[in-house]
Parts: sequence; structure tokens; C-alpha cells
Amino acid sequence: MKIDCTIDGKTLTLSLNSDKPLSLILRENMGDDGAVNHCNGEMCGLCTVLVDGKAMLSCMVPAFEIRGKTVTTFDSFRRTRNMKDIEKAYESVGRYPCTECYASRSLIFESLIDEGITDPGEILKELSIVRCPCMDPEDEIMIVRRGIEIRRKRNVQRPQLA
Repeated sequence: MKIDCTIDGKTLTLSLNSDKPLSLILRENMGDDGAVNHCNGEMCGLCTVLVDGKAMLSCMVPAFEIRGKTVTTFDSFRRTRNMKDIEKAYESVGRYPCTECYASRSLIFESLIDEGITDPGEILKELSIVRCPCMDPEDEIMIVRRGIEIRRKRNVQRPQLA
């Protein structure tokens, strides 16, 4: 099956099995050996990517679901202004994820911040896909809320184009 998609800013046409998990596509077709984990569906959360801005476990996303979509890995995301907002939120709250789950949590925080989700239950539900116990739930909620504030301030400060 041929699938057109965009991965980390590169428009691609891939020929592959429609059931192949995105995590393996990233490893085999993008040379992404270290950035995206493939846990074979054990749902550790460490293979999180953004698909059209929504955090998803790449080991659970079959190839056919990325047709026409934009996939962003942490390797690409970490160089964006949005990641700088998340880093400011970490600094503001004084808490950071461990090195093992930093990438995955940062992508989930981005998804939540982008959607403007402030409800503690929704925030914790989304973050529950990362099984690493390194962060306190209250800190996670504060990071998302602070990230939303930081993003709003940055967007307001941009000059409006006519």
C-alpha cells in the first residue's frame, strides 16, 4: 500500500504494509533508531509522537492512520519555539521529567497546551500513557497550565499582520 504523509517536515510516499506500526516506520524509513522506542505494544509511553498535533503512541498507530497526516517526532519538535515554551514552563514550576521520559512527556504537554486543556482529569488521563513515575501529578497539571499562559503571552506579543 502507498501512503502519503509528512514526517518531521518531509513529504513522503511510503510503500508498506497498512498494519505496520508507525514506530517501525520511523525506525526503518526515517533512520530514527534512538528517538522513537518500539515496545511492541507494551504501552510504556516512550514512543509518543504528534500526529496532526495530537500525542499518540507510535507503536499503536497503524500505517493506514497516518495517510495524509503530519507526524512530528521529538527530534524535530525540540527545535521549535513551542518546545521553548514548555522548557519555560518546566523552569517556572521547578520540575522536569527524567531523561527517559522527557521527550514523550514534552510531546504530550505540547498536545495539551496546543488544545488549551486545563481540566486536571483530562491532563492526567493524557499523561497516564507514560508509565514513568518520575513526576508528581500536581506538577504535571501546573506545567500544562503554565505552558498555556506562556504560549498565550507569546502569541499576544506577536505583531498582527494586516
